[in-house]
Amino acid sequence: MSPLRTLAAGLTVAVVAVLATALPASAHDQLVSSTPGDGERLAASPSSVSMTFSGELLVLDSDLTGAVVLVVDESGTDWVTGAVTVVGNTVTAALDPAMPVAGYQVRWQVVSEDGHPISGVIPFTVGDAAPMATASTGSPADDETTAATSAPATDQVADESGGAVRVLLVGLGGAAIAVLVFALLRFLRRPRTTDDL
Repeated sequence: MSPLRTLAAGLTVAVVAVLATALPASAHDQLVSSTPGDGERLAASPSSVSMTFSGELLVLDSDLTGAVVLVVDESGTDWVTGAVTVVGNTVTAALDPAMPVAGYQVRWQVVSEDGHPISGVIPFTVGDAAPMATASTGSPADDETTAATSAPATDQVADESGGAVRVLLVGLGGAAIAVLVFALLRFLRRPRTTDDL
């Protein structure tokens, strides 16, 4: 095999290694459906909120599921009662039956099957109340919080911290292996001289 073909084969291996790592990192689970649904108007307060995701969620342990669910009204009161349960790809949280007629937001965060946390917001309304509006106070930190909590449920956010570094490290490792293989093959295939005998 010529040195050029050897180098090309090594680089191909490095590219495949990078792609094999990069593709799973971008395949986060997504919210498929919820009860109540995004923007749904209910005649009466629901007894629970339930969300179904595209993959099985990670559960950290029996005391800490890794899932956070808040159902808040405009005053910031959380109407979730009891623990949040995660079974397979479904998250459920019981709600206080005394929820008044008002606009609400389900604010959720779970751990995706690939280990990355994902989050989102699902607005809904009970009775003939206006949908919940989030006012801005003008401070940058509050504006970022407002933007995150007023986003529709389809704007799910995944924490990519460490993903790019991992891909870069795998790519550098693959390139280093390709160079080592190339150098080893060059050494083994070098012409023998009388000094080597």
